[in-house]
Amino acid sequence: MAKILVVDDEVTIRNFIVRVLERAGYDVDAAPNGQSALNQLTVDAYDLLLTDIKMDHMDGVQLLRETRTRYPDLAVILFTGHATVNSAVEALRKGAHDYLLKPVKNEDILKAVKDALSERNREQRRDRLEAIAGQFAQAMGDVPLPAEVETDTVVHVGELQLDTAAYIAKLRDEKLELTPTEFRLLAELARSPGAALDYVRLVQQACGYSAPRQEAREIIGTHVLNLRGKLGISADDIYYVESVRGVGYRLIPPQ
Repeated sequence: MAKILVVDDEVTIRNFIVRVLERAGYDVDAAPNGQSALNQLTVDAYDLLLTDIKMDHMDGVQLLRETRTRYPDLAVILFTGHATVNSAVEALRKGAHDYLLKPVKNEDILKAVKDALSERNREQRRDRLEAIAGQFAQAMGDVPLPAEVETDTVVHVGELQLDTAAYIAKLRDEKLELTPTEFRLLAELARSPGAALDYVRLVQQACGYSAPRQEAREIIGTHVLNLRGKLGISADDIYYVESVRGVGYRLIPPQ
């Protein structure tokens, strides 16, 4: 049975959702806030995260962003008592499997959880098949080599400037201290701002080798996390390296 983590700073609602899920046979833990949930995720493996949006210190959207980077296989459902069309669209765009409005009914919780877990299982089966295909291709010596780097050595995206020959990256005229892998990753994203680039392609270009899709997703997720930190990215930053659920990442260009 699936293991679920419920996050809400309102103890009554948190306990209510836990009881509903436990009665349905799920293995359920709870956390009172986003930071506590992140700590719990480092200790136990979960299949699904069900979190409130409006919480102190770290809200549900911030928690969603962190989990999509660190645990891309984790299904996430957001719920809130202060919904807007924009907040729902933003949550789904950032990788949430569903978005529920409080007060939420028992049957709505169970249906959302069932659907999210089913979608997660389909993605994992697809990943396993692609991993097998990738391993077979490697064994047959049929893995494509990384594409040639563009001859134009300077890439500009707004205030971001990358000299691909000198391996120098600047943001707002300030030099970024990037590793060669982080530089190549950022350069690949910057060449196609706004386009979703898949995990395998990003590993090929950034790391210089091929990997099955599931392995590529884990590899590139770690580098993206480090890159975001060095870019000083916040939720409102114009240079946001965004996760595209089930696909890869893209660089959001300036508005």
